[in-house]
Amino acid sequence: MSIATLSSKSQLVIPAKIRRKLGIEPGDRLSVEAEGDQVVIRKTKESDVQSLAAFRSDIWRDQADELQRSRDEWDP
Repeated sequence: MSIATLSSKSQLVIPAKIRRKLGIEPGDRLSVEAEGDQVVIRKTKESDVQSLAAFRSDIWRDQADELQRSRDEWDP
């Protein structure tokens, strides 16, 4: 078992042995969840673009087509 300490800025350093075992590198995204009285940290395969896609709504669905129509109207 590895022990980590939470810093005064609420930062946590994942021990090198664990990082190597899981292949975690700087810049990797990790999901952090509370399960009962435990904190579970998992390496994710999700990119920033995929994360942002979760916030999309139908209001922007046809935006690309509308933008192209507007460009076509302004084409000299």
